[in-house]
Amino acid sequence: MKHETFFDIMKCWMKKRTFFPDDMNGGIVMIRQAKAEDAEQVAPLIYIILEDMELPFLKGVSKEMMLEMIEASFLRSDYRFSKENVMVKEIDGKVAGILVSYHGEHAENMDDEWEGIQDMFGIVNKIPLFTEQETWMGEYYLDSLVVDSSYRGQGIGKELLHAFKELAVAKNCEIIALNVEKANEGALNLYKKLGYESEYDLVLSGHDYYHMTQNVRS
Repeated sequence: MKHETFFDIMKCWMKKRTFFPDDMNGGIVMIRQAKAEDAEQVAPLIYIILEDMELPFLKGVSKEMMLEMIEASFLRSDYRFSKENVMVKEIDGKVAGILVSYHGEHAENMDDEWEGIQDMFGIVNKIPLFTEQETWMGEYYLDSLVVDSSYRGQGIGKELLHAFKELAVAKNCEIIALNVEKANEGALNLYKKLGYESEYDLVLSGHDYYHMTQNVRS
């Protein structure tokens, strides 16, 4: 019996995606797997998320260095922000938004590569980027979702959320999960409308979150 690899799943999933002209400028609009050449556009979007979380690590490095470190991590395999875990919304050659997702059982070792990335940049006193557990075994987890400020208000966030759910189904996952900050009422209401339910509370980097899940087979 043949076992499907991640790339087999992605190839099958991508065949179902729609590539269509953008009515505004005749360009191409699509959601696709991230590629190495996306690193420069993806890094600033990931930085937005890290800055919003007020991670302690960011206090010790410049924004320029952090962007370079994100790009380096994007090009590594088996890391949280590896290109293999990133889907991008592309509009006429520009990355308009991204989602980062992976299986919960991979989370325990997801950040092991971060120490090596710090070595690359000569950081002696190493600090972990993340310290709290965000997801658990049995979940397919939406780590991050962000839309470039130039493209907000166009429904791209909802499209990426739908793509995340489709991807989980393609991977034969039953439970999808995400964390939303309690103070972000707009996002919380959106997730509830899309069928997510709050399971329990979390504290991540000093911020209060709801851990929300949805059964995609029910």
